[in-house]
Amino acid sequence: MDTLLAPLASPLPSYLEPYRFWIWLQMVAWRLYVRAVKGRGIPFMTVIDRQGTVYLKWIGHPPHEVPQAPEDPLAFRPSKAFRIAIGDLDSAYPGESRNPVQRAANEYPRGIHFTKSGPLPLPDI
Repeated sequence: MDTLLAPLASPLPSYLEPYRFWIWLQMVAWRLYVRAVKGRGIPFMTVIDRQGTVYLKWIGHPPHEVPQAPEDPLAFRPSKAFRIAIGDLDSAYPGESRNPVQRAANEYPRGIHFTKSGPLPLPDI
C-alpha cells in the first residue's frame, strides 16, 4: 500500500474526532508536497494544533539526529605553505619557479657576468 493515503498514525483527541477526515486530507496534501519537493521516501514530521490545522515541522533528518562528525584535535593538517612547497597546491605567484637554477638565471640580466676576482681597486681621490 502506498503511504500517500495512509490513515493517521496517532489517535486524535476527542474534540478533533469530528474533523478526522479534514485533518487526514491535510496530511495527504503535506505528503504530496514533500514528495514533490524532496522526492519519495524522505522522512518528515507534521504537528496538529488544537484547532486541527496540520503544520510541517521538519523535512529530512530530525534536528536531533543530524550526523556530525567530531573534529579530531590531534589530526595533522598541513599548512598552505607546506602544501605549496611539496607541490600539492599551485603557487599564488604564477611566474614563480621552483627550480633554483632557473630562478638564478632570471634574477640577473644576461649581459652581467660575475666572476671570481681579487679585491676591488681603491677609488680615485
